[in-house]
Amino acid sequence: MLGVAVAALASCTNEEVVDMPQSRAIQFGTFVNHSTRSVVTETTKDNLNKFFVFGNYGEGTWTPVYTNVEVNGGEVGYQSVWKPSLDAYWESNEQYRFGAYSDGGNKIENAKFHAEKQELTFENYTVTNDKDLIVAMSNVKSETDVTTNSPVSLSFYHMLSQVKFTFTNTDSPDYIMKIENIKVNAVKTTKGTATYGETNPTIVWETTDVAKADYDFETIEDIAEPVKDDSHSTTCFVIPQGNTELSVSFTAIFSDGSREIARNDFTGNLNYQGETANTEKGKWTPGFKYNYTVEINGSTIDPDLERQVIEFKVDAVEGWTDAGETPVTPEDNPGE
Repeated sequence: MLGVAVAALASCTNEEVVDMPQSRAIQFGTFVNHSTRSVVTETTKDNLNKFFVFGNYGEGTWTPVYTNVEVNGGEVGYQSVWKPSLDAYWESNEQYRFGAYSDGGNKIENAKFHAEKQELTFENYTVTNDKDLIVAMSNVKSETDVTTNSPVSLSFYHMLSQVKFTFTNTDSPDYIMKIENIKVNAVKTTKGTATYGETNPTIVWETTDVAKADYDFETIEDIAEPVKDDSHSTTCFVIPQGNTELSVSFTAIFSDGSREIARNDFTGNLNYQGETANTEKGKWTPGFKYNYTVEINGSTIDPDLERQVIEFKVDAVEGWTDAGETPVTPEDNPGE
């Protein structure tokens, strides 16, 4: 998971009225762990350059301090200073609650922070591959001498999951095996909520009685050529949700470069049944990447079948890194 302790957020509630000493400014500090290469735009310690923050103080009243305020200009690390677009200052001996997020550097206009519940909500959130939604929550009390307050520690966590399809092939590289029209029909737009926890926030997405839409994965032009980086894989951010009833569909086209030899449509079930810690069977969990692998060759394609059924299996899933691959052999469906 993406752990970020957020960097220095210096602030002045109303510059025209009072010039507060910077030693009283609320500050934050940041850290982001490593991330692997992917076709999606993952947030890493190297590209996190902007986030948005909410904050309230005063238990019972919860007076606003920040309301979806942009913070940028810093580098990830506890010694870096980030500049907010508005200033705010510590009040003595007060309880503070903060909620922050980054959505690929984009502001979510309908994001809301409910201080009394200690939760961030995102209504009608739609997943796209250029937005990695991460959130952080903090609950702290200011010192009597506010100039001695330490930076607020915020640890960011991924709210989304990733689904990755990796195709293997043993045909001669003189042939071309193209994989196109890769689609998963699942919940793509819904409400997400992150609620404060002692160790990490609880992340919940509404997926019951919610309309589904297609996740369109990138076409892979040739899985018969030698593998280079992730050239035989394609990935999407997805809403974490139950996957026992979900499936992937795609078209495999086998050719010799000048003419098409064969093509077939395939489907495969995405029911995750692995044992990786902190994941659940039959579900996609926030902050985890699910790598489904399958071998497709020219001999796999049966032109006499309208559609073929394959079985995917994922034995291992790791937090925001590539999971171990599990080869799967496609099977003909004699009923088709």
